[in-house]
Amino acid sequence: MSIKNDKKTYLKTGMKIGAFATAIAAVTKLPMNEVSRSMGLGLMAALGAATLISAPAHAISESSVQAYAAAMNQAANSQNIGQISRLISDEVIISLTRNGKTANLDKNGYLQLLQKSWAKSNNYRYNIGISDVVITGNQARAQVVTTETWTENGKPVKLITTSRATLSESGSNAVLIRSVSQITIN
Repeated sequence: MSIKNDKKTYLKTGMKIGAFATAIAAVTKLPMNEVSRSMGLGLMAALGAATLISAPAHAISESSVQAYAAAMNQAANSQNIGQISRLISDEVIISLTRNGKTANLDKNGYLQLLQKSWAKSNNYRYNIGISDVVITGNQARAQVVTTETWTENGKPVKLITTSRATLSESGSNAVLIRSVSQITIN
């Protein structure tokens, strides 16, 4: 069935609900506004469903993925936690593995970890590289390698993270929705 036919079906259903509400009001002798209020919810649900069915999914593009990388690079190097937060979905799942131990973080946990790392470091630098982008519908999966360097207690530290990341389009920007990462510290 096409989207156009689905809309017609929902509108017909809405009209039937209205007629049904009138019949119930006549039989039960309830005021029409009481009956129509609850029946109106059915109509609103039908119209809302028709709108959802006809709304196109935001397709993600490779240029959106590269724009995400550039924005993340800029945000991390300026240590702008607000900007990084906007590049990560509220429902993100980040799985970090180092030395055989895995930690799963939500958005808040990841942002807190990042801020703690920044607080202990000097001369923080971040670089991100994205490759092997595969786009399926409104999601992009990519190989991501980030290199972070800083000085801690007078010693240089280099952290390399290799990830398989999933991004999705949110509004006009790509956001991270899932990441499975392996961390190496030199």
